[in-house]
Amino acid sequence: MPKKTVDKKNIRSLESKGFYSDCQKDGALTAVLIRSPAPTGQIKNIYINDLPEGYFLFTAEDIPGSKTLEINNNSTPIFGYKDVSYYGEPLGILVGPDDMIVQDLIKKVNINFKVESLESAFHNVINQNQKDSESELSNIVSELNEMPSLDTVLDNAQVAENTEEIIATREIKSGLWKTSSTEEIEENLFGKADHVTTENWSFEQLTPSWQETSGAFCYMEGKKLHIHAPSRWTYLLMNTISKLLNLPVENIYVHKTKSPSLYTKGLWRTTQLAAQVALACYLTKKPVKLVLSQKEQDTFMAPSVNTNYTYRTAIDKTGRIKGMEVTIDIDTGSFNPFAQEITDRLAISACNYYQPENIHITAKCHTSKNPPTSFNIKSLDSLSFFAIENQMQQLSTVTKLFPSELREKNTNCEKSDFPFNFNLQDYSVTFENTIKRSDFNRKYASFQMSAIDRIGKDNTPFFALPLRGIGIASAYNISSYYGNSYFNYDSKIQVTLTTENKVVIHTIKPSAVIQDIWKTTAAEILQIKKENVIIDSDFDIEEIPTSPEDATGSITTINEIIKKCCNDIQKKRFHQPLPISAQKSLGNSGKKLWDKENFCGTPYGTTSFATTAVEVELDAYTYNEKIKGIWVTIDCGELLDKAAAVRTIRLEIQQQLSMLVQGKTIPCDIIEVEFVESKDKSGQVGELIHNTLPAAFTSALSLALTTQLTKLPCTEKELYTLIEAKEQSKEKHESEEGEEN
Repeated sequence: MPKKTVDKKNIRSLESKGFYSDCQKDGALTAVLIRSPAPTGQIKNIYINDLPEGYFLFTAEDIPGSKTLEINNNSTPIFGYKDVSYYGEPLGILVGPDDMIVQDLIKKVNINFKVESLESAFHNVINQNQKDSESELSNIVSELNEMPSLDTVLDNAQVAENTEEIIATREIKSGLWKTSSTEEIEENLFGKADHVTTENWSFEQLTPSWQETSGAFCYMEGKKLHIHAPSRWTYLLMNTISKLLNLPVENIYVHKTKSPSLYTKGLWRTTQLAAQVALACYLTKKPVKLVLSQKEQDTFMAPSVNTNYTYRTAIDKTGRIKGMEVTIDIDTGSFNPFAQEITDRLAISACNYYQPENIHITAKCHTSKNPPTSFNIKSLDSLSFFAIENQMQQLSTVTKLFPSELREKNTNCEKSDFPFNFNLQDYSVTFENTIKRSDFNRKYASFQMSAIDRIGKDNTPFFALPLRGIGIASAYNISSYYGNSYFNYDSKIQVTLTTENKVVIHTIKPSAVIQDIWKTTAAEILQIKKENVIIDSDFDIEEIPTSPEDATGSITTINEIIKKCCNDIQKKRFHQPLPISAQKSLGNSGKKLWDKENFCGTPYGTTSFATTAVEVELDAYTYNEKIKGIWVTIDCGELLDKAAAVRTIRLEIQQQLSMLVQGKTIPCDIIEVEFVESKDKSGQVGELIHNTLPAAFTSALSLALTTQLTKLPCTEKELYTLIEAKEQSKEKHESEEGEEN
């Protein structure tokens, strides 16, 4: 049936247009956030002496409605009040017409704490005096003397500062870990292994500085509040601001602006910022714009959680992994409403597609005094892929096997009761293709022999020729997640064939490339011109999707639903009068393959796969990195638009090159991308580079350095330190040998 007639006042467009930072209105005010100068403590009051006319300061006390943002049965304050959660927590917003005056006023904000703990009081005193470089030591002493005695502070302290609370866990066991004691595992598994390795891995996701920073622009039109923000979760944003300001949802208009293609800012952090700006706009009845500085973005808007992986691996001389013990430490900062889903996803991907005979994965997610973290639905698994792919490279070195041999020995293993099935196609094709095109095996052997020569007794690592290395990594990407989730990874799509013989696809508009794919699909099935296919992104308020856009794979999932709708219409079109509508979803058939109770089975929908090889060159004098070549092979099922897919991959490579080494973009001589021809269901192309290139780069650089690089992003200073430590270790070893002789 056609869509029901609705009140146009309740229609909202979910199409992204322009950038919020470009929005302009006469009389607009500039906004900056007032941030906590201390990591802990209770706020007494916030004020500015002699605030000029036309300038305003608002805090949680000025909020007319709900003071918190509610997600997934978790709440976080719009503005900090009562107890401070972390250093830099937004406590209020300062707005005014002149940007320079606003920046000057922010330095004069007085933030007084109730001295409930010595730490909060001390931070407050020091920070207040740091604002004035002319302050004398006597001023600090005077203020410290006004603090209560240490005994008093300790007697009344609410010493909850700096505690870490475990908020989510996941443990996965197979093989011996299910049946044997710790002592038996130590004796029979690690005790009898030919090689036992232990290594830590850490991958920090950075936001490229060239992307628009987070923020929002708001203005009022009568009783209507308009919000321009790069939100990808309109439902949450509208409902949060409705509760914040006690405004009917009908009076709130969200104008979605463009989000960056990498590390989108469209989940709850964008909603919190937009709510802060909306409050200032609503109370002043003037347009207000907030644009975070790049420093604020880097410090307080981390795109993902901080993780630390520890792998303890038992492996035999043939290269078969007999046991793998993985510990994952996940720091969500002061708040993250999706802790359990993050923990589960990282635990599932901790072994990639490899199948050790025995595994024990322990993932723990905890809070900290760091700023709250976000949640990248699409790129979350990359944290695990970085760790496991580097671990596999290290095992190749230990066993003296080629990376391809080691991987082959640890996939599809009959003895393993590996708990997950990833529905991957013949992923060995991508590996073999990348190895052949990059001449990987020859270069890997050559660079290894060169590295051995460099660290010989009569050689030094400091010489004119550049250090060279090559690395390889493989990973998959998913279209949907079947495990316990707050998000609906499926989507209902409505397609209508109108009386004018036009096709209307009612869904949120993706990129122009994906739109073209959808239109081609509908046009071919219904045998009409592609220009007669329209994508309608207007939704009635009651129909706005409750999950963020990133929860659905726009190519795989929605294109399959469009096919189902069009086939249904095609069956009816010659038997029923127009218009004809069909509304479909993929349903829950895939979810039946996942065992929630035992946490095993098929956790994902359609998957795609990629293998990336990277050859690096490091100047031994300047420590400048250069990538000699990047070779990528991808199996993403049926390729709907090869040219567009190649452009997407090349763009992601360029984005990633700016995030491997802090503060610089690494040059690259050659980029080669190739796709495996397939008729399988189309998979997601995006994020495959992010899931593979960092680990391939680290492996290559480790080979060049002849020492292990365990975290990204790296710095030139870290590279120098690694080589220096390696040289000192060599000198110590030579000295000990000399003493023995």
